[in-house]
Amino acid sequence: MNFAREAWLLVLPPMLVGGAALTWGLRSNAPFLSAAGIVSLLLAVGILLFFRDPERVTPAGDDIVVAPADGVVVQSDTLPTGERFVAIFLSVFDVHVNRSPYSGTVARVSERPGTYLHANSAEGVKGNARIDLELTSSRGTVRFSQLSGLVARKISCRVKAGDALRTGERYGLIYFGSRMEVVLPASANLSVHVGERTVAGETIIARFSTSS
Repeated sequence: MNFAREAWLLVLPPMLVGGAALTWGLRSNAPFLSAAGIVSLLLAVGILLFFRDPERVTPAGDDIVVAPADGVVVQSDTLPTGERFVAIFLSVFDVHVNRSPYSGTVARVSERPGTYLHANSAEGVKGNARIDLELTSSRGTVRFSQLSGLVARKISCRVKAGDALRTGERYGLIYFGSRMEVVLPASANLSVHVGERTVAGETIIARFSTSS
């Protein structure tokens, strides 16, 4: 199993402490110290599982838009501007690695500090910390955002303006889940509904019209 590279800064401390405590406890016949070591090692394993990064098979086609995250669709509709909008909620049990929904060149990456409320609350959607990415593509501008949540307190975005992204390519991670949003040109036709589960890089959330 693969793991996101961001995991190791969080996993190594409890792993090293746990290993040392368990070794010392066994050598000195100190049950309490051994138990503390085991708990610390279990914590490290639990954290590592949050950062699992499985391989995904992205469907082919330049008309296909894929889900940027594992999770549940909580919004799928048309904005007043005519643009298509999809929001996906990630729980702490979902894979947290984020993938590009479409191919193109990164035009802008902007980070906005904010609150850490529940990602599905109106206040959280409006005010939570987030990173917004704007992609210039052959079908127009595609925008997608990583939002923090009640548990998620850190967001990793691995790309910068000028970088090229492929559909389904890994580009970041939200620590311990939260919410992702995608805004597509009006030429896209949504293919997911509220309540549907998505798999990052695999689930088709929209298709562009062949005439666009």
